[in-house]
This record gives sequence, structure tokens and C-alpha cells, in this order.
Amino acid sequence: MIRRIKCMTETFLCTLIVLLSGMMVVSCSEETVDSGKFQLYYSDVTDIGPSMSMTLYAPTYIGAKPYDFEITRVMLDGAAVQTESFGIDKETGAIIIANTSQLAIGNYALSVACKSAGKHYAFEDIVHVNMMRTVPEGIVATPNKIDVKYEDVLSKSISDLPTSAITTDGNHIHITKYVVANVRHEGELVENDELFAVSDAGVVSFGNKHQNLKPGKYVIDMKLTTAVVDAESTEGLFANAIEVNVASKPLSLAYDPNFSKVEQGTEEPTKTVTPVMVGSREGLKYSVKSVVPANTPVSIDATTGELTLAKNNLAMGTECKVAVTVTNAYGSTDFAQAYTFTIVPLIHAITKFAYEPTVELIEGAALTQKVKAIAGDEVKYSFKDLPTALVGKLNINAQTGEITADKGNGIAQGNYTINVVAENPKGSMTATFTLKVIKNKYLFTYVHWGNNIGLSPVRNYASQYRIKSAAPLVMKVQSTDIQSGVEAEYSIDTKNSSTTDVTIDSHTGEITFNKWQGGKVFMVLVVTTTGKGTSAEVTVKTPVFVHCSKAVKGVSVDYTPFVLQVNPRTGGISNAPTVSGGKPGKFLMDYRRSFNYYNIGGPASHVTGVLKAGVTNTFMYAMWKNYYGSAAVNAGARKPVSYYDNQGALNTTLCYVDATKDCAVQVNANKWIVDQEYANGVFIGQMTFTNDGNVGSVAKGSQIFPLAIWFDTNFK
Repeated sequence: MIRRIKCMTETFLCTLIVLLSGMMVVSCSEETVDSGKFQLYYSDVTDIGPSMSMTLYAPTYIGAKPYDFEITRVMLDGAAVQTESFGIDKETGAIIIANTSQLAIGNYALSVACKSAGKHYAFEDIVHVNMMRTVPEGIVATPNKIDVKYEDVLSKSISDLPTSAITTDGNHIHITKYVVANVRHEGELVENDELFAVSDAGVVSFGNKHQNLKPGKYVIDMKLTTAVVDAESTEGLFANAIEVNVASKPLSLAYDPNFSKVEQGTEEPTKTVTPVMVGSREGLKYSVKSVVPANTPVSIDATTGELTLAKNNLAMGTECKVAVTVTNAYGSTDFAQAYTFTIVPLIHAITKFAYEPTVELIEGAALTQKVKAIAGDEVKYSFKDLPTALVGKLNINAQTGEITADKGNGIAQGNYTINVVAENPKGSMTATFTLKVIKNKYLFTYVHWGNNIGLSPVRNYASQYRIKSAAPLVMKVQSTDIQSGVEAEYSIDTKNSSTTDVTIDSHTGEITFNKWQGGKVFMVLVVTTTGKGTSAEVTVKTPVFVHCSKAVKGVSVDYTPFVLQVNPRTGGISNAPTVSGGKPGKFLMDYRRSFNYYNIGGPASHVTGVLKAGVTNTFMYAMWKNYYGSAAVNAGARKPVSYYDNQGALNTTLCYVDATKDCAVQVNANKWIVDQEYANGVFIGQMTFTNDGNVGSVAKGSQIFPLAIWFDTNFK
């Protein structure tokens, strides 16, 4: 089994590689690159209804920039089907959904193939689209159109903004659940992210982050669960339920760049880039407000805003300043000096252009390489025939020619020929240099402390030790790919560890664990750094786990392994625990309280901490908010992770102790995500159990913390 490995650094994010051993012992930080295996990620399931059309997000990826996308297979509820309703943008990978009126109801899984760095990759069932029934007749939104001023969106509270109510005719339909399914801005699908919300009573309102709305028209699709004739629960899509028009006159206009030089007497017209306008698009029209000097032959495309300076005989040194008027249905705005054309006597042809002939780069380090020599005016720079292994990893500034690569860029060792074209209106010149990527002796991907519970091969599992007494536990490094002769510095990340009763030898990595609390799992986050203070510094963070195994009220619960490594995209299930002292058929267990999350490699918004009433900035609170949706968050409730509180709806939970599988813990897919970022850390929560077979006794039962769940999107 092959698993991909990510690594994280404080000042440097090291290259990802693929190891044949299969064990991942590190976690990813804010950026990731994979020099071994390309990965592609689409967003979660998208709900659509008959006759709907939309474009889904382009995918994110790990590795070189993908291209040449194609849909290779469409499955409907597990069976292959032929349909023209799903298309794909070959360049970006965005999924285009159209002509859906004849699509059968069900769950569609799309397989996608693409190329990256010259290699072909195929991903089965990577895009999921749920084709839903339309809601029954008799359901309406009142009003179904909302007009609101942009300045009110920015300045007013939610309670002062208009709402719409989803209602029925009351004769035969009862709505039991309301969910905002999709939000589209000017026809493009966008993340809702609290832009809009819906109450349990079906009132659609502006959400907590409504100030993030942009001017323009939004269309909201609602997913509703209805009881038809009070006998059958049916989920359907109320497509185009509400249109929200955030009205604004033109607010800003930006050309980038907003100037250009024009050679006197040039025969060819000079065109600008298309500008970016912020404001409503209804009745949008561009016009030239004024030109100085007044006789300058400047025109504008009324639809796009692109300016054109025609052939002219303006004097040398003339600065032609163009003011533009943008008009829409809500007003007009003048933008003074929106663009400047400068007449010059001569735009010199490019006569000299060069970089250093050989540029040396330490594997995985950052690169900044400036142009060594350039002679010529109005030069624009671009790569020519860039090696596919460097696409998406090497960047060029079109204005300055500066070439850069980020730390952790994933460029493999070797020599690369780089061609750069410098171009201006008089012609072009190509400069060539060799990029020599040399070995980074500090590069490593893992450190492993082993285990004492018989897990083999050792590196297929997290570093974990089970102890049965309060005597200090000493854990030594068992294996690592740090190169011989390279010194490493070890420390404990106390902020993101579950205990501070631990010490580590900064030179050897030997950990001494001094904490003891029966029936509880602890996590210690170890920081290992090589090449500290150099440009090639590498830092990896590794969680190490200890289980204090002890009978509580005569019962001991031992999961083996007691760390469930799981990909939050796909979910997973643990082994069932060994329960000593539990009465057959009478032992019951469930998650109860003290829900802790420790961030390892997630974004800063995934704040480490315990779920607690009144504390709303933690990752755990955000997870509870995900579960409760538009309803009030009960930070004291176990329901989002409870089996017994969700029987019949277990797919809605974050995770749960499965009573039907001898208390194995099930983690549901695509639940552990906040701010569009999947969990990359450790969850440890308290479970309670009873030995009397009474479900009502579980919540007040004996308390233990027997299992840690380690999330990482690299886990297979």
C-alpha cells in the first residue's frame, strides 16, 4: 500500500514525497506540493433539479497545475449512463451542468481525467451531483425577489434587512426541514459561507457574513424535506427559489496596468486590457467621459470597457489622460484619469536580454531570480516551452521578468533549460539559462517513535504507546529519514498538545511522558527541525500518542490501535475495542462531553480548544455550528457526535460510537470541514458507558477518553 506524505515547516514547507512503506507520520500546513503523486480535489456534493444549469468550481490540486481535462465516465446510482448534461472546461476543470430536464433522479458520480506535468491522471467518481426531485406544487417563496441597496448590506444588521418566507398552501404539504442548497452570483456558483441563512420556520434571511456580499444578483436554491399527505418524507429541490438583487451604482473601475507608452506615429492602434468593475451589471455601459488633450482619437468598447488609441500625430511627451464613465441601472460614476497613454519619440527595440547563465537552487528552497540585462522599452516577459515538471511551480512577473518559486515548490533535483521571451511592439528576444536544482541535505519527511501494542508494520500506524501505571514512559525515535550526519532539533508544541507533563531531549528526540490519568488518551505534538536558520530549513510536526489504560468502575476499554487515522474527505471506521469487565449485551457507550481539537496543519482559523459555551472562535464550535446549521448552536450538547441521539439519521453526525458494530467509531465523510478547509489535526472526546443495558443510563455513565481521531487529507 502506498500513502502520500505531507510535511509542515514553520519557515519552510518541505516537499511531499511518496513512500512505499505506507505510513504517514506528518501533517500538512498552509501550502502543499507533491513531487511524487498528483492529487485533484473537487468540492462536496452539489444538489441540482430538473432544467437547472450552472458551472461548478474548478478543482484544487496538489502538484503541478493540471490541464486537458475530460469527463471519462458518468455513473448514476452505481450504473454507467450516457448523458450530454455534464461537460468540463478543458483548461480549468470546471464542471458545466446544462440540459438537465431529462436527467433521471439520483446520485451522479463523474470520473475525471487530466494531465499534469506531462503525465495522465484519472480519478474515478471524483465529482458528485445529486439530481433531486422538484418540490411538490404549492410551495412558494414570499417574496421571491428581494431588492436591497449595497450600502444597506454593508451598514445594517441582519434584523433590519428584508427576508423571504418559504410557505405552502397548507392543504397537503408539510415542510420538515429547510436547507440553503446553492447560491449563485451572476450565474456563477459561490460558497454560501453565511451569506444567507434559513430558520427552522423557513424564513430565508441574510447571514452573519452578509457584509461579504458583492453588488449584483444572487439566486438561491433551497433543499426541502416535505411530508406528502403526512405519510412519506420526500426531499426535493426548490430551484431558483429566491432572487436577491444587491443594487449598486458603479463603485470602482480598475485597469491593470492603467498606463502604456505609444510610439509617435505608430501605424497600429493601441488597445488596453479589459477593466474590472465593481457594481451592478444591469444596464452596464462604458463611455469616454473626457480625453486630455481633447483631440486625442480614443474610443471605448461600450460593452467591455476596453480602450483603443488610434493612429495619431500627437506631440512627443504628450500624456493622454482618459476619464471613463460607467453607467448601470442604478446610476453613473465618473472615473477620472482611469487610463494614461504617453506618446514617446521611440520605443526602443529589445537589443539585449539575459539572465545569469546558470541559476542554482537548493531542492525545496525559495527562488528569486532577476533579469541580469535588458535593453528595450515597454517589455513584457513570459516563459517559452517551460518544462512540464516546472509548470505551476516556477512563476514569472510579466512586468519585471523576475522569476520566483515558493518554498516547498516540489521541483525535483536535476538540470532544467529555461527559455524566457522578452517582447515589445518592436519585436522580441529570448534568453536561455539553466536551472540547476541540487540536493537539500536537510530534507526529510518523517520521524517515528514506534509503538508498544504490536502494530506492524510500525510506520503504518501513528506513534502510540499504551501504559498501565503512573511510572514515567520513555519513548525513543525508532525510525526517520533524516540523513546521516544531519543534526535535528526537537521540541514540543505545547499550545497544540493535550498535556504539558512531558519533556523531550532537544538533540535525540527522546520523549519522557510524566502524565497519568486512567482511561485517557493524550497527544503530544513534536516539532522536528533540520538546517535551522538556513534557507533550506525543514520542519515537520508529528503527533505522538499515549493511552493510560485502567479499569474504570471495573471496566477497561482498549481500542487497538487507539489512534484512528482518517481522511476527512472519505471518513472511516475504527476497530472495535476490547472491553474487559463489560457485560455481554449490556455494555453501551456513546460520546458525551469535553470535545477537544488540536490543530496540526490546518489554517489558523481551525483554532485549538475545547467545545465550550460562550467560546465561539474554536474549530470545535465551528463543527457544532455546521451540524446545527441555521439553528442555535448548543455547545453543551453531545448530539453532533452521538449515536443514540441520531438513530435513523446517523449520516448527519460528525462521528459516533456504533452500537451495531461493537462500539467501533465511525467518522462520517465530508463533515470535518471549516472555512472550506478540511481538518488537519486531532480530535479527542469523552465517552461515557453503562453496564446495565439501559440507554438512558449512558449519558450519566462512567467517563473515559479511549480514542484519538487523527485527521489528514493524505490518509488513504
